Amino acid sequence: MTTVNNDICGCIIAGGKSRRFGEDKGLYVYRGKPMIEHVYAAMKNEMADIFISGDDASKYSFLGLESIPDIVPGKGPIAGIYSALVRCRKKIFAVACDMPFLDSGLMRHMISASDSHDVIVPFIDGNYEPLHAIYSPSCAQHIKKLIDHDDRRIIHFFDSVSVRKITGDEIRRFCDPEKTFRNINYIEDLDESI
Repeated sequence: MTTVNNDICGCIIAGGKSRRFGEDKGLYVYRGKPMIEHVYAAMKNEMADIFISGDDASKYSFLGLESIPDIVPGKGPIAGIYSALVRCRKKIFAVACDMPFLDSGLMRHMISASDSHDVIVPFIDGNYEPLHAIYSPSCAQHIKKLIDHDDRRIIHFFDSVSVRKITGDEIRRFCDPEKTFRNINYIEDLDESI
């Protein structure tokens, strides 16, 4: 039986404009429910406190989750992570609302690896997955510096903190990384064949 973690807040980043997709990605009905609901379903048994971060997140009120606006609006996902850290004041597990193929087992593994690091993040084929990562409260000051310099690349503060990379071999014990980390930018990205 899964034990819900009370030490980490779940944070669904849902502040994007969905310009390439053509409509709100989080509300797009995929396999019978809005895409953001797939994300919530993967998280809800792993973390006790889950909320939605992003401007106009109230449109997802049907989930019954608290929504918090970006403290610094218009800066993208990095502002959502920053706002979540300020609100939660403990570690957050941040995921994007357009990742409907999340794996709960991988999330549990990442949570179990989170004790002594500031960032726990998948790292596969030379790339980080910063919108499927755990961030400690100490990251907030570093992220704020990036925002103040209009730098929206989340990974640009990783050199300043302790980072635990979740390797490809670890990830494949739970799921197919190509599927799990697929964020949906176009309707075609929801190809049923993967």
